[in-house]
Amino acid sequence: MAEDLSTAATPTYARTWKFWKRLWIGFAVLLLAACAVLFVAARTFDSEPLPPSLASSVTLPIIMPDGRRAQLRDIVRSGRPTIINLWASWCGPCRQEAPDLKRLRQAVGPEAINFIALNVRDDHAKPEDRADFLQTAGSGPADYAVMAEALIGKLTGRSDNLIPRTLVYDRAGQPLATITGYKPLALARVAALIQE
Repeated sequence: MAEDLSTAATPTYARTWKFWKRLWIGFAVLLLAACAVLFVAARTFDSEPLPPSLASSVTLPIIMPDGRRAQLRDIVRSGRPTIINLWASWCGPCRQEAPDLKRLRQAVGPEAINFIALNVRDDHAKPEDRADFLQTAGSGPADYAVMAEALIGKLTGRSDNLIPRTLVYDRAGQPLATITGYKPLALARVAALIQE
């Protein structure tokens, strides 16, 4: 009796095709899940504890663009929401987020908030680096200061010194959010957060 080889091979081929189909579908589902996680992470604020209130940080020493020594309170106008951005001139993600900070400042209105760019990593930044960052971020020299890297922990309430980091405070100086790293979707949510 002769065996039909075409039908004998079909079940193996069908099983192989089903295996590869399931494998690709599983891979696609995992890829979509990873994209969803990254999207949510880009929109979220940090989950760690919030920084201390602004009142407990206003005595931190800073250096103004003209070289004079001051305290953080000298550039914080009371009764306004405050955004403090920790950055350095050589930090790529800091420069990436500067246009987003400019849009945020424009959306809220420069006179409606305190926007403070604290250079925390290069005490002796070149004036042209500072000017370039401030222009890209839509700020001026009055919104800029240098703070020693060793003081980052006192301002943020954390032991790490990661930058860029954006601290968001309400009108009363109470912390609302912290954004560590370049998270454009989280930055886009700050305007609504401080206007609540």
